[in-house]
Amino acid sequence: MESDRGIQSQEADEFFLQGLALAKKGLWKEAAAAYRESLLINPGSAQTYLNLGFVYYELGYDREAQEAFGIASKIQARACVR
Repeated sequence: MESDRGIQSQEADEFFLQGLALAKKGLWKEAAAAYRESLLINPGSAQTYLNLGFVYYELGYDREAQEAFGIASKIQARACVR
């Protein structure tokens, strides 16, 4: 079971890094897709939601950006409370 989590975490990281690389190239829609794939595997990643929010902002998707930033903030707040 633990190795499955490790594999899933590695997959999430790969999609996250793919999103970073695509965003650096200005490929916003592709970056958003990669970040969303990462979040399907690891929905508790505040950093991924934050990055997705910036990508949505670049695409002009203000409502989606606000939502992603809000989720990132909630996740981060929970981490600080522990």
